[in-house]
Amino acid sequence: MLKNKLFLKFKKPVIEFNERRFMFSIRSLILLAIGAPISAYLIYLFFDWEVSYWLHEIVVKQTVYFLNLFFNMGVNAIYNPVGKYHWAFDFNNPELANISFETFCTGIQAICIFVGVIIFTPHSQDPETKRDIIWRKTKSLIISSIIFYVVNIIRMLIQIELYNIGYEWVDIHFSISAASSFIAAIIVLLMHRWIPEFIISIIYIGTLVSEPIKQKRKKTVKETVNESNKVKLKLMRKILRMDKKTFSQDISSWSEGFGYSIEGMYLIIPSEKKSDFIEQLMQDKPFKKSNIEKN
Repeated sequence: MLKNKLFLKFKKPVIEFNERRFMFSIRSLILLAIGAPISAYLIYLFFDWEVSYWLHEIVVKQTVYFLNLFFNMGVNAIYNPVGKYHWAFDFNNPELANISFETFCTGIQAICIFVGVIIFTPHSQDPETKRDIIWRKTKSLIISSIIFYVVNIIRMLIQIELYNIGYEWVDIHFSISAASSFIAAIIVLLMHRWIPEFIISIIYIGTLVSEPIKQKRKKTVKETVNESNKVKLKLMRKILRMDKKTFSQDISSWSEGFGYSIEGMYLIIPSEKKSDFIEQLMQDKPFKKSNIEKN
C-alpha cells in the first residue's frame, strides 16, 4: 500500500536530452511493450503467406543478377513450388545441390522487428519535442529497411559464392547469417539519432519503477535525521546514486562541502543544517554540486 501511495504522489519525471524534454504516458509505454512484438509478428506472417511470395522472387532474382555480375557464376533463379519453398538457386552443376529459398531468407524478419519498434515508440508529451516525430519515424523506417535489405543481399552473395567454391552449406549458412546480425546494432544507433524516444522510453520505464523505492529511501532518511542527526553512509550512497568506488573516493570532500561530517559508517548532520539537509534531500536531484556554494 505504501509503495502504491508513493507511486501516485511522485512527480512525473522529465528526461532532458539534446535540448529536448522527454516525458511519456504510462499507456504509451505499455503499447510499446505489447504492440511492438505483436505487430512485428503479424507483419512477418503477412509476408510468410503464399500471396506475398512475390518478395521471394524479387530477392532471388536480384541476388542471381549480382552473383553473375560479380562472380560470373552462371547461376539461375528457378521456380519450383514445393511447400514453403517456391524459388531456388540453380547452379547448373551436378556437384552442387540447388539452394531453396524461404521467407526467412529475405531478411524481412529483421525489418518487421524494427518497424514494430519504430511505430510503437512513444511520443514525448512535450509539444516541441514531438513536433517532428512523424517525419523522424518515417525517415528511420525507410533507411533502416533499406540497410537491412542491402545487407541481406550481400550476406547471400557471400554465402552462395563460398558454397560455389566448395564450402559446405551447413558450415556457412548459419555462421554468416549470425555474423551479419551486427547490423542491428548500427540500426539502433541510427534510431537513437533520429528517434531517441525509443532508448529514452526504456530508461523512463526504469525511472518509473525505481521512483517509489527512491521516495521510500528519502522518507527513511528524513525520519532518521529528524530523530538522531545521522544517517547510514550506505543509504546516502543509494540516494546519491553513486557506485561504491566513486562514493568512497568522494564522500569526504562531498560532506565537507556541505558542512557535514563522517563518523564511522554514518554521515553526521549538524542541528543547524538539519532543515537544509532535508530540503536538499527532497529535491528531484538532491545535493547537486552547484548547491555547495550556497552552504
